[in-house]
Amino acid sequence: MATNLQNSVSLLDQRQLRVPGGKLAALFLDIDGTIMVCQPYFDEAFEEFATLMKFLGVPKDEARDTLRKVYNGSMPHRGFERERFPEALIECFELLSSMHNLTIDAEDVEHVRSILKGVGSASVFRRPKVFADVHQVLSRAHDQFLLIAVTVGDYEVQQFKIRQGGLDKLFDGRIITLQEGKDELVREAIQDYNIDPRYSAFIGNSVRSDGVCLKETNFVYLPLESSLAKSGDALPQNTGFETFHASNWREVEQRAINRLIRRRELGLREEALGKGRGRKK
Repeated sequence: MATNLQNSVSLLDQRQLRVPGGKLAALFLDIDGTIMVCQPYFDEAFEEFATLMKFLGVPKDEARDTLRKVYNGSMPHRGFERERFPEALIECFELLSSMHNLTIDAEDVEHVRSILKGVGSASVFRRPKVFADVHQVLSRAHDQFLLIAVTVGDYEVQQFKIRQGGLDKLFDGRIITLQEGKDELVREAIQDYNIDPRYSAFIGNSVRSDGVCLKETNFVYLPLESSLAKSGDALPQNTGFETFHASNWREVEQRAINRLIRRRELGLREEALGKGRGRKK
C-alpha cells in the first residue's frame, strides 16, 4: 500500500472541510472504471489476442473465452501487478497451442510471446482517458472534501495514470494497493485523517471491490464500466450508511456530493444554534 498526503495542514484549513463535531469530510475515489476509462483497453487486448490465435488456427470465440477463464477467472488471486495480464496472455497461448496441437517453430513461439507481452503491456500504459465532467466536479468538490484516491493496481501504473490524467493536484492523498479489500484501508484513512464517515463517501464502479466500503462510509455507485464482476456480488446490508446511485459524474455531484454538503451545512447551523443557546444560559 502507498499513501501520500499532498497538502499541508495550513492549506487544508483554507478549505471548508469541517463537519459538525470538528472532523473532516472526504471523498474516497476509485480510479479505474470510475474516474478513467479502463475496461475498453483490456477488451481491445482480448480482441487482438483472439485475432492472433485465429491466424494460428484457433477460433476467435474459443480464444476469447479461454483467455477470460484464464485471466478473469483467476482474479484477484492472480494479483494486480502490471506483469500479470501479459503473463495471462502467454499462458493462454500456450494452453491453446497444446489443446489444438499447434505446430509452431521455437523461434516463432518466442516472437509470439514477445508480441503478447507488448499487447498486455499496452493495455496498461495507455494515455488515460478521463470520463466526462470528472475534472470539473472534483475541482468543485476539492473545496469541500478531502479527495483521496483508493486504487488497486501496480504502483507505477496507477501513479502514471493519475499524473497523465491531470489529477495530481486534486488528490490530498492516495492509496495504491495490491489488495482488493479496500474497506480496511478506508477505515484506516478515516482514523488517520480524522474523517467523519457520515458526511463522506466512497465513489466507485464495482459492487465487490468498491461497494465493500459501504461498511465504513456512504457509497456512490457509478457503474460507468463493469469489470471482473461475479454473480452474487452484493452491497453490504444494514451498515448504517447510505448508497447513492448515479449514471454520470454530473449526477454524482447533484445526487450525492451536493446532498452531503447540504446535510453538513444543516448540521453546522444546528450546532451553531446550540452553542448560541448555551452561551445565553
